[in-house]
Amino acid sequence: MWLYVLAKAVCMFLFSIWYKLEYRGLENIPAGGGYILMSNHRSNLDPIVLAEKAHGQVRYMGKMELFQNPILGWALRTIGTFPVDRGAGDTSAIETAQEVVQVGDILGIFPEGHRSKTGEPGRPKSGVALVAKLTKAPVLPCSVYWEGKLSFRKKIVISYGELISFEELGLGEDSTARDLRTATQKMFGRTLELIEESKNGY
Repeated sequence: MWLYVLAKAVCMFLFSIWYKLEYRGLENIPAGGGYILMSNHRSNLDPIVLAEKAHGQVRYMGKMELFQNPILGWALRTIGTFPVDRGAGDTSAIETAQEVVQVGDILGIFPEGHRSKTGEPGRPKSGVALVAKLTKAPVLPCSVYWEGKLSFRKKIVISYGELISFEELGLGEDSTARDLRTATQKMFGRTLELIEESKNGY
């Protein structure tokens, strides 16, 4: 945990010098953990800037390819990131995600599955709804937004929306794949709203 805190502090110090970070909706962040933090994905900065204001450790899913580099893999595991084999029905990653929420940490998920090269949000995958169903955890919708290309002293807006309770998702033990997709669209729809608000108030 201390390595996580140290790494986050160092990164945020550097980021705050290089960029202009603006946080919105801080009153929506829960006082503790045990929830899912969900956001669009713009760059490698996202996991750090989103976790900065969270009250607890945010543990992210990372694509398996990142862990093939021994040094990078060690660093990612040290700060709590765990691998997921995308497209292979990785049940171990789902089980780890459940454990993260159940022990009171914060699970970070980017439903699009990869960074957006254009800046426009991609199509969300249903994994976030599946984890919500299995853990019955609430979801904190977030967004990261900037205009144009990322450059020195670029303004980056990080927004947190109102917490979505598990009950709002309408998921149960007998939920179908269609139900999961509907719940995912509902959750990610909140992120899309935050992006639009960031655009309008940029």
